Amino acid sequence: MAENHHIDSKAPARWRQSVAGAVLLLALMAGFYWKIAFTQQYTWFDHPDMAYLEIPRLQFQAAEMHRGRLPLWDPHIWSGQPMIGQTQPGPLFPLNLIFGMVNLKYGYLQFAALNWYWVIIHWLAGWFCFLLARDRGLGFHTALVAGVLFACGGFVGTVAWLDVVNGAIWIPLVMLFVFRGSDTIADAHTGADSRRRRRSAALGGLFLGIAWLSGHHEVPILLSMASAVVWLRKRDLIGYAVLFFVIAGLIASIQALPTLEFGRLSRRWLGLPDSVTWKDKIPYLTHTFYSLPPQGLLASLLPGFGRYADASPYIGLIPFGLAMAGVALRWGEWAVRRMTLLGALAVVYSMGVFAPLNGVLYALVPLVDKARIPMRAIAIADFALIVLAAYGLDALLSNHALAWVRRLKWFFGVTGLLVITSQWFAPRMDDCLLLAAIVALSGAALFAGWQRQAISPRALAWCLLGLFLIDLTQAGPGTYTHRKDKEGDKFLKALTHHRDVADYLRRLPGEPVRVHVDEQLNGANFGDWHGIDMLFGYVAGVSLNVTEHELHTKRTQDLFALTHFIGKQPDKPHQTEVFRGVDGLNVYRNPDAFPRVRTVHEAQLAATAGDLRVAIQDPQTDLRRTAIFAVGQPPSLERCASDDQVRLTRYSTDDITIDATMSCRGLVVLADTMFPGWQATVDGNPARIWEAYGVFRSVVVDAGRHEIRLQFRPWSLVLGGGLTALGLLAVAAFLLL
Repeated sequence: MAENHHIDSKAPARWRQSVAGAVLLLALMAGFYWKIAFTQQYTWFDHPDMAYLEIPRLQFQAAEMHRGRLPLWDPHIWSGQPMIGQTQPGPLFPLNLIFGMVNLKYGYLQFAALNWYWVIIHWLAGWFCFLLARDRGLGFHTALVAGVLFACGGFVGTVAWLDVVNGAIWIPLVMLFVFRGSDTIADAHTGADSRRRRRSAALGGLFLGIAWLSGHHEVPILLSMASAVVWLRKRDLIGYAVLFFVIAGLIASIQALPTLEFGRLSRRWLGLPDSVTWKDKIPYLTHTFYSLPPQGLLASLLPGFGRYADASPYIGLIPFGLAMAGVALRWGEWAVRRMTLLGALAVVYSMGVFAPLNGVLYALVPLVDKARIPMRAIAIADFALIVLAAYGLDALLSNHALAWVRRLKWFFGVTGLLVITSQWFAPRMDDCLLLAAIVALSGAALFAGWQRQAISPRALAWCLLGLFLIDLTQAGPGTYTHRKDKEGDKFLKALTHHRDVADYLRRLPGEPVRVHVDEQLNGANFGDWHGIDMLFGYVAGVSLNVTEHELHTKRTQDLFALTHFIGKQPDKPHQTEVFRGVDGLNVYRNPDAFPRVRTVHEAQLAATAGDLRVAIQDPQTDLRRTAIFAVGQPPSLERCASDDQVRLTRYSTDDITIDATMSCRGLVVLADTMFPGWQATVDGNPARIWEAYGVFRSVVVDAGRHEIRLQFRPWSLVLGGGLTALGLLAVAAFLLL
C-alpha cells in the first residue's frame, strides 16, 4: 500500500497537527532535559573534545559575530588557521549562526544558552521524525512517539559531540523527501508525478546539503549512502536520484570546497603514531578501534552494555518489540521493506571489523575511509528501528491485531522477569537494568489492558510515551554530572578558570601577544576562548607549512613571535615571570621573541624543507636580518644603512593593515601563517605575498612610506558560495515553477 501525497482539503488540518506536534514535542523535550533547561546545576558538554575544542571555537565565532564580522580565518591557534576550512565547528551551519547571535555575558558564551541550544537541537530532531511519520500516513500519537524516541534515545539522544548530532538530526527530514520521491503513487509516470518527484528530490537534496554544513562529515556520508539505497530501488528513479545528489552537492559547496582546500594543505591526527595528509588513505586500523563489538548489539535493547564512540545505541525492549510487529504487520508496504533493509545494513556496517561490509566499502567507495568511526552508522540503524516501531504501534492501534498484542505482552513480560531474575543472582544489582525490566513489565501490563480493551488507543500511546521518557533518561540526562560534584566541570574548568591571565594579556600594549600554554595544566584552546593568539592548539588538523617547522625549539618559537608562556613554571631558562594567576597559572615573558611584524633586507634560498629547518636552527643564520625561502627564487631586496619603521594599524581576523616606512626596498614580514586566499595590496595596488621562512606572509615594499593591507578572501569560498546560491535557486525553481 502506497500513501497518497496529493494536496487535498485536509491540508490545513495537517498543518495544524504539525504545529501542535511541534509545540508538544518542545514541551516534552524541555521536560526530558529539565536538568539543563531549568537549572544552572548541570551541563551536557563537560566532555574533553567539546570543552577543549568545539566550545572555544563557538565562542570565537560568536565573539566575532557580535563585533559585526563573520570570521573566515582564526588567528588564535597555530599562528592562524582557516576557520572556514576546518569544517568541524560548522561555521556556516544555520543553527550555529543563529546561536552565535545569542547575548554574551562579559564577552563569553553563557552555559545556560548552550544548554538550551542542546534542547532546541533535540526538539528539531523529534519534530523532523514526527513529520516523517505523519508523511508516511501514521497517526498523530504514533508520530509523537516516534519523535520522542528519535530525539531522546539511541545515537541522537546520547552522542556527546555537537557537530555530530547536528548532522544526525536531519536524517528524518532527508528521508521524508527521499521516500516521498520514491513512492509509487496513483498517477505514476504522469507530468504531475514527475513534478512531485523533482520537488521531493530537490528538497531532500537541500536538507542533505544542510547536514553536510553541520561540521562533522561521518553522519552525512552515511546518510548519503542510505539515501542511495532508497533511491536505487527502481531504475526509473535514477534521474531523480542524480538531481537529489546534485542539489545536495551544490548546497554543501560553500563549506565543501574550503574543506577540500584545507584538507589538501594540512596534516591530520587520528590517534595513531603517524599523522596523515589528504592524499593518504586513512589506515583501516582506526576503523577497528571504533567498530561496534558483538556485545554492543545488545546495547540497543538493554542498558549497561557500554557506550561506543561517545554514544549509546540504547532504544529499549518495547520499541524493539514494536519494530518486529511493524515488520510483520506492514511488510506489504515497500517503505517498511526498504527501512528494514536500511536498518540491517546499518547494523552490519557499524560492526566494522567484525563484518565484511564496512571493509568492502572502505576499499572501494571514495570518502568512506574518512568516516573512520563505523559505529556511527548506529544513527541510521536507530532511525530505522524507531520508524519501524512507529509502523508497528500504528498497526496495533488501527487494526487491533490481537495475535501480535498477545505476543508483545508475553515478550515484554517474560523478558522483564528474566532480567530481574538475572539481577537477583548478580553480585551487585544494576539499577539501569532493573529500570529497563520494570519498564518492560509495565509495557506488558499496558498491552494486557489493551488486549482486554480496558484502555483506549490514545491512552496506550501516551502511557508508552511516558515509559519511554523514563527509560531513556538514564542513557541521556542521567549521565550529566552536577557542577558541584567532585567530577563535575572536570573539563570545563579549563574555560572558566584563568580569566585573570587572559585579562592581563589583553591589557598589554603594542602588538598582539602570542602564547604557549602548558597543555598538562590547560588542554583547552585558551586562545579561541579568550581571544588571544596561540602558537599551538587542540585541533584535528594543522597547515602543512606550519608542521614543517621544529616548533619546540627556542629559535623557531622566537621566529614565530612567541611572546609568553603560561604555566606553573617557565619552560625555558630565559623566560621571566610577569604575572601570577590566582588559579595556579603564571605568565612568563619571552624577551627574545621577534616582533609580530618586522622588515628584512636579505633573502636566502633553501633547497628543501629539511634545509629550511637546518638554516633556521643554524646559529650562523641571522634570522632578524635574513628571510629564508624554500620554493622558487627569493625576492630581490636592497640593503640600507638606516632602520625601517613598521607597525600594525589594524589587526582583525580577516583584515590586517600595516604602516611601513622603508629606507630602501625590503620585505615586510608578518609572523602569521600563509594560506591560499590571503590577498595583499600596497597603497591600494595588488601585490604578491611571499611565503617567508616557508610559512609567513610577507610583502616586498619599496623605499618610502606605504600602507600594506592583507585580506583573507579565499576563492574556494567565493566559488563554493556561488554554487550554493545556484543550488538554492534551483530548489526555489522546482518549488515555484
